[in-house]
Amino acid sequence: MSKNPPKMTGNDQQNVILWKPHYKQSLALSSPAFELFFGGAAGGGKSDFLLMDFYAGVNEHGKYWQGILFRRTYPELEELIKRAHELYKPLGGKYKEKNKTYVFPNGASLKFRFLEHDKDVLKYQGHQYTWVGFDELGNYPTDNPWRYMISRCRSAHGVPCYMRGSGNPGGVGHAWIKNRFIDGFEPFKIHKTVETGGVPITRCFIPSKIEDNPALMKNDPDYANRLQLLPGHLYRALRHGDWDIFAGQVFDEFRRSLHVIKPFALPPGEWKKFFAFDWGYSKPFSLGKWAVNSEGRMIRYGEWYGCEKNETDVGIKMSTGEIAKKCWEMAVLEGVTEMVADTAMWAKDGDGPSKIEYFEKAGFKCIQANKDRINGLSIFHQRFKTLCGEEQVPMLQVFDNCVDFIRTIPQLTPDESNPEDVNSKLEDHIYDESRYAMMSDFAHNPTTWLRKQNGSWNTGKKRRAQWDPHAETA
Repeated sequence: MSKNPPKMTGNDQQNVILWKPHYKQSLALSSPAFELFFGGAAGGGKSDFLLMDFYAGVNEHGKYWQGILFRRTYPELEELIKRAHELYKPLGGKYKEKNKTYVFPNGASLKFRFLEHDKDVLKYQGHQYTWVGFDELGNYPTDNPWRYMISRCRSAHGVPCYMRGSGNPGGVGHAWIKNRFIDGFEPFKIHKTVETGGVPITRCFIPSKIEDNPALMKNDPDYANRLQLLPGHLYRALRHGDWDIFAGQVFDEFRRSLHVIKPFALPPGEWKKFFAFDWGYSKPFSLGKWAVNSEGRMIRYGEWYGCEKNETDVGIKMSTGEIAKKCWEMAVLEGVTEMVADTAMWAKDGDGPSKIEYFEKAGFKCIQANKDRINGLSIFHQRFKTLCGEEQVPMLQVFDNCVDFIRTIPQLTPDESNPEDVNSKLEDHIYDESRYAMMSDFAHNPTTWLRKQNGSWNTGKKRRAQWDPHAETA
């Protein structure tokens, strides 16, 4: 079922247009997704979208259309109510100050509430609403209020129900919003997913920037320029809606537009493929599928991350033998025989075989990883920053199917006691496995391995000087 965008005309006979959605707002207003997150950059018209998205159901569902709209604090709520007066009063809405509720002539109503603490959401136990909205969702440090209100979003009269949120990158809720709506979800498309407990839902992300809001661009043309006064990470977040940036991150050079690419063919004559592996049981394991060419350019073309679905940093607790078997099945299909692995996997498990023996028995030639953390981080940085070839592409890129690399790498922060290292208490398993790959001989001497792989290897092109990851950058 599609939603009908609201009619935004006054009550007089002249049919005066009070509000007109811009293109991105129109897309969001018409979306039938149960969960929708709207926004990204500052100035995209987020609050107006929420207010008019609720109004979209007023005329159709009448008294059965009951909504609630949250802000984090009361002062923030006051600004939202002020804007509601401008939009709702000409449309027949009456504001009840005591209850902080807008009521429409046919009985539809929208409550305005603030949730200063996550636990305050429990005040709504037993309530039911057909529409639930959160303005500036990034102000909530956890997803608890959002997920709890999903349980309150219901109708006993067959009325469709919706969860709506808006916000910008960079807030205290940055990580969970990015995980729920951004990573692995193509913008504008409705994605079917399954919540914990097997509940199927639909979810959508509609990005919006200043340029999408012609009214703001016309009325305040210098607003975009003023954003340049912000610190770099906040400028990228609020001006460009960049969800891969936040203060204190290790890899602030990571750019989704530059380092994440569509898959393409990796011919064996030009690319050496190998696997890298970081062990995990109660925590996730990470299998990275890597390819390197004669210039030393590395591509992460696939991955298998052993993390419980819809959980963060929780392992699937699969046996070593089963993991080794599945890894080898993938390797056979892709012509891979070598795997760089954590040195701890060579340790004996009591009287039984070591973990690495399971992988060797499956068919892998296993190579101990260089676990130098300081140099490994330095090389990781260099590969993100260094450009190569005629097309000037980064020395490290990942295919867009590597969703857990794309999710976890930008979220890493430095170790508090050693800023030259990554905080190992975070979800760093893919980082460790990727570091093993970059510190391997495959990455340092790709030409040698390509010749071994292809015999008298020759691409037919004049070879450029091989990239040295240990060399000083200009």
